[in-house]
Amino acid sequence: MVVVGYLLSANHRLMTANRSDRAEYLAALAARETAHAAELTAMRTAHAAELAALRTRIGKLERRLAGLEGELDAERDRRRRAEDEAAAARRSEPPPT
Repeated sequence: MVVVGYLLSANHRLMTANRSDRAEYLAALAARETAHAAELTAMRTAHAAELAALRTRIGKLERRLAGLEGELDAERDRRRRAEDEAAAARRSEPPPT
């Protein structure tokens, strides 16, 4: 009977300690989940800001590229006209208009 009483009291002490440890573990887990959610929110905000900055930069670069393409097209047109005029001059024809 003493052994059974001892085993029951030992079991009770063990279960009480386990309950306490589990409560501490769950509290720590909840705190970590809260911290993790805050970190994710901060990272998402920073990521969104970075994407917005990159989109702005890409827009500026696209506008600059469009301007440079326009300049290149104008230069090609001037070069073609000059080549046509030079060819006409070699043939002694009036240049095309």
